Amino acid sequence: MPESEAARPLTAREVKRQRILRAAIEVFASKGYFAARMTDVAKQADVADGTLYLYFDGKEHLLLSVFDDVLDRFIRHLVAEIETMESPREKLRTMVRLHLETLSRDRALAHVLQIETRHTRHFMGLLARGKLGEYLSLLKNIIEEGQQLGCFRRDVSARLATDVVFGAVDELILSWLMADETMDLNRHQDALLTLLFDGLVPCEHHQGAHA
Repeated sequence: MPESEAARPLTAREVKRQRILRAAIEVFASKGYFAARMTDVAKQADVADGTLYLYFDGKEHLLLSVFDDVLDRFIRHLVAEIETMESPREKLRTMVRLHLETLSRDRALAHVLQIETRHTRHFMGLLARGKLGEYLSLLKNIIEEGQQLGCFRRDVSARLATDVVFGAVDELILSWLMADETMDLNRHQDALLTLLFDGLVPCEHHQGAHA
Protein backbone atom coordinates (compact mmCIF):
# COMPACT_ATOMS: atom_id res chain seq x y z
CA MET A 1 0.00 0.00 0.00
CA PRO A 2 1.31 3.55 0.36
CA GLU A 3 5.06 3.74 0.22
CA SER A 4 6.76 5.46 3.15
CA GLU A 5 10.24 6.83 2.99
CA ALA A 6 12.74 4.24 4.06
CA ALA A 7 14.86 5.00 7.10
CA ARG A 8 17.85 3.41 5.39
CA PRO A 9 18.76 2.25 1.88
CA LEU A 10 17.59 -1.25 1.01
CA THR A 11 20.19 -3.97 0.80
CA ALA A 12 20.71 -5.82 -2.47
CA ARG A 13 18.85 -8.81 -1.00
CA GLU A 14 15.91 -6.62 0.01
CA VAL A 15 15.78 -5.01 -3.42
CA LYS A 16 15.67 -8.43 -5.07
CA ARG A 17 12.97 -9.60 -2.67
CA GLN A 18 10.85 -6.56 -3.51
CA ARG A 19 11.34 -7.23 -7.22
CA ILE A 20 10.15 -10.80 -6.76
CA LEU A 21 7.10 -9.67 -4.79
CA ARG A 22 6.18 -7.18 -7.51
CA ALA A 23 6.64 -9.86 -10.16
CA ALA A 24 4.36 -12.15 -8.16
CA ILE A 25 1.66 -9.46 -8.08
CA GLU A 26 1.80 -9.10 -11.87
CA VAL A 27 1.79 -12.86 -12.50
CA PHE A 28 -0.94 -13.73 -9.99
CA ALA A 29 -3.11 -10.90 -11.33
CA SER A 30 -2.73 -11.92 -14.97
CA LYS A 31 -2.73 -15.75 -14.68
CA GLY A 32 -4.53 -16.34 -11.41
CA TYR A 33 -2.95 -17.96 -8.36
CA PHE A 34 -3.71 -21.57 -9.29
CA ALA A 35 -2.55 -21.29 -12.91
CA ALA A 36 0.59 -19.31 -12.07
CA ARG A 37 3.87 -21.17 -11.61
CA MET A 38 6.92 -20.19 -9.65
CA THR A 39 8.86 -20.27 -12.91
CA ASP A 40 6.48 -17.58 -14.28
CA VAL A 41 7.32 -15.36 -11.33
CA ALA A 42 11.04 -15.98 -11.75
CA LYS A 43 10.85 -15.00 -15.41
CA GLN A 44 8.87 -11.84 -14.61
CA ALA A 45 11.39 -10.91 -11.89
CA ASP A 46 14.34 -11.76 -14.18
CA VAL A 47 15.89 -14.18 -11.67
CA ALA A 48 16.75 -17.87 -11.80
CA ASP A 49 14.01 -20.29 -10.72
CA GLY A 50 16.11 -21.47 -7.78
CA THR A 51 16.55 -17.91 -6.53
CA LEU A 52 12.88 -17.75 -5.56
CA TYR A 53 13.38 -20.56 -3.05
CA LEU A 54 16.13 -18.60 -1.32
CA TYR A 55 13.40 -16.15 -0.30
CA PHE A 56 10.14 -18.13 -0.25
CA ASP A 57 9.23 -21.73 0.59
CA GLY A 58 6.77 -22.02 -2.28
CA LYS A 59 3.85 -20.38 -4.06
CA GLU A 60 1.60 -20.16 -1.00
CA HIS A 61 4.36 -18.56 1.07
CA LEU A 62 5.01 -16.13 -1.78
CA LEU A 63 1.36 -15.05 -1.95
CA LEU A 64 1.17 -14.72 1.83
CA SER A 65 4.35 -12.61 1.74
CA VAL A 66 2.86 -10.31 -0.90
CA PHE A 67 -0.16 -9.73 1.32
CA ASP A 68 1.81 -9.18 4.52
CA ASP A 69 4.40 -6.94 2.85
CA VAL A 70 1.71 -4.68 1.40
CA LEU A 71 -0.22 -4.48 4.66
CA ASP A 72 2.92 -3.89 6.70
CA ARG A 73 3.81 -0.84 4.63
CA PHE A 74 0.20 0.37 4.72
CA ILE A 75 -0.02 0.06 8.51
CA ARG A 76 3.25 1.94 9.04
CA HIS A 77 2.11 4.69 6.68
CA LEU A 78 -1.29 4.93 8.37
CA VAL A 79 0.14 5.04 11.90
CA ALA A 80 2.48 7.84 10.86
CA GLU A 81 -0.47 9.84 9.48
CA ILE A 82 -2.85 9.42 12.41
CA GLU A 83 -0.45 9.59 15.35
CA THR A 84 -1.03 13.33 15.81
CA MET A 85 -4.81 13.17 15.21
CA GLU A 86 -7.11 13.41 18.21
CA SER A 87 -10.43 12.70 16.49
CA PRO A 88 -11.34 9.01 15.98
CA ARG A 89 -13.60 10.17 13.17
CA GLU A 90 -10.65 11.69 11.32
CA LYS A 91 -8.53 8.61 12.00
CA LEU A 92 -11.23 6.39 10.49
CA ARG A 93 -11.65 8.75 7.54
CA THR A 94 -7.89 8.62 6.92
CA MET A 95 -7.78 4.84 7.14
CA VAL A 96 -10.58 4.42 4.58
CA ARG A 97 -9.11 7.09 2.30
CA LEU A 98 -5.66 5.52 2.27
CA HIS A 99 -7.10 2.06 1.63
CA LEU A 100 -9.09 3.23 -1.38
CA GLU A 101 -6.39 5.51 -2.77
CA THR A 102 -3.76 2.80 -2.53
CA LEU A 103 -5.68 0.17 -4.45
CA SER A 104 -7.09 2.64 -6.98
CA ARG A 105 -3.49 3.30 -8.08
CA ASP A 106 -2.64 -0.37 -8.58
CA ARG A 107 -5.34 -2.55 -10.14
CA ALA A 108 -3.09 -5.61 -10.31
CA LEU A 109 -2.41 -5.37 -6.59
CA ALA A 110 -6.11 -4.85 -5.87
CA HIS A 111 -6.93 -7.98 -7.88
CA VAL A 112 -4.42 -10.09 -5.96
CA LEU A 113 -5.53 -8.83 -2.54
CA GLN A 114 -9.26 -9.04 -3.22
CA ILE A 115 -9.48 -12.22 -5.28
CA GLU A 116 -6.36 -14.37 -5.39
CA THR A 117 -5.84 -14.43 -1.61
CA ARG A 118 -9.27 -16.00 -0.98
CA HIS A 119 -8.78 -19.40 -2.52
CA THR A 120 -9.15 -21.52 0.65
CA ARG A 121 -10.36 -21.15 4.23
CA HIS A 122 -6.93 -22.38 5.33
CA PHE A 123 -5.19 -19.54 3.53
CA MET A 124 -7.62 -16.95 4.87
CA GLY A 125 -6.81 -18.23 8.35
CA LEU A 126 -3.12 -17.69 7.69
CA LEU A 127 -3.83 -14.13 6.57
CA ALA A 128 -5.86 -13.38 9.69
CA ARG A 129 -2.94 -14.48 11.87
CA GLY A 130 -0.60 -12.15 10.00
CA LYS A 131 -0.81 -8.49 9.05
CA LEU A 132 -4.54 -8.65 8.32
CA GLY A 133 -5.12 -9.29 12.01
CA GLU A 134 -2.98 -6.25 12.84
CA TYR A 135 -4.94 -4.13 10.36
CA LEU A 136 -8.27 -5.19 11.88
CA SER A 137 -6.98 -4.58 15.41
CA LEU A 138 -5.96 -1.06 14.44
CA LEU A 139 -9.41 -0.43 12.98
CA LYS A 140 -11.08 -1.84 16.10
CA ASN A 141 -8.93 0.36 18.34
CA ILE A 142 -10.05 3.47 16.44
CA ILE A 143 -13.69 2.46 16.83
CA GLU A 144 -13.26 1.69 20.54
CA GLU A 145 -11.60 5.07 21.05
CA GLY A 146 -14.57 6.74 19.35
CA GLN A 147 -16.98 4.85 21.59
CA GLN A 148 -15.08 5.86 24.71
CA LEU A 149 -15.15 9.52 23.65
CA GLY A 150 -18.84 9.34 22.77
CA CYS A 151 -18.47 10.16 19.08
CA PHE A 152 -19.34 6.59 18.01
CA ARG A 153 -22.38 4.74 19.30
CA ARG A 154 -21.86 2.30 22.15
CA ASP A 155 -24.86 0.02 21.54
CA VAL A 156 -22.97 -1.79 18.75
CA SER A 157 -19.97 -3.91 19.67
CA ALA A 158 -16.63 -2.63 18.41
CA ARG A 159 -15.97 -6.01 16.81
CA LEU A 160 -19.21 -5.89 14.81
CA ALA A 161 -18.55 -2.29 13.78
CA THR A 162 -15.05 -3.30 12.67
CA ASP A 163 -16.47 -6.07 10.49
CA VAL A 164 -19.05 -3.70 9.00
CA VAL A 165 -16.52 -0.98 8.14
CA PHE A 166 -13.99 -3.42 6.70
CA GLY A 167 -16.72 -5.27 4.81
CA ALA A 168 -18.06 -2.08 3.26
CA VAL A 169 -14.63 -0.99 2.03
CA ASP A 170 -13.87 -4.51 0.85
CA GLU A 171 -17.13 -4.78 -1.12
CA LEU A 172 -16.64 -1.38 -2.75
CA ILE A 173 -13.21 -2.40 -4.00
CA LEU A 174 -14.50 -5.76 -5.22
CA SER A 175 -17.34 -4.07 -7.13
CA TRP A 176 -14.79 -1.71 -8.70
CA LEU A 177 -12.70 -4.66 -9.83
CA MET A 178 -15.70 -6.49 -11.28
CA ALA A 179 -17.01 -3.46 -13.19
CA ASP A 180 -16.93 -3.80 -16.96
CA GLU A 181 -15.62 -0.27 -17.32
CA THR A 182 -12.84 1.23 -15.25
CA MET A 183 -14.22 3.85 -12.90
CA ASP A 184 -12.66 6.09 -10.31
CA LEU A 185 -12.66 4.10 -7.08
CA ASN A 186 -12.16 7.26 -5.04
CA ARG A 187 -15.37 8.88 -6.31
CA HIS A 188 -17.39 6.82 -3.82
CA GLN A 189 -15.20 7.68 -0.84
CA ASP A 190 -17.33 10.50 0.55
CA ALA A 191 -20.60 8.61 0.11
CA LEU A 192 -19.16 5.53 1.81
CA LEU A 193 -17.85 7.55 4.75
CA THR A 194 -21.21 9.31 5.11
CA LEU A 195 -22.99 5.96 5.31
CA LEU A 196 -20.47 4.59 7.80
CA PHE A 197 -20.50 7.68 10.00
CA ASP A 198 -24.31 7.90 9.94
CA GLY A 199 -24.35 4.33 11.22
CA LEU A 200 -21.69 4.91 13.88
CA VAL A 201 -22.65 8.33 15.21
CA PRO A 202 -24.88 7.99 18.29
CA CYS A 203 -28.53 9.07 18.07
CA GLU A 204 -30.79 10.12 20.94
CA HIS A 205 -32.75 6.87 21.03
CA HIS A 206 -29.49 4.94 21.25
CA GLN A 207 -28.10 6.79 24.24
CA GLY A 208 -29.66 4.52 26.82
CA ALA A 209 -28.53 1.31 25.17
CA HIS A 210 -25.47 -0.54 26.30
CA ALA A 211 -22.64 -2.05 24.23
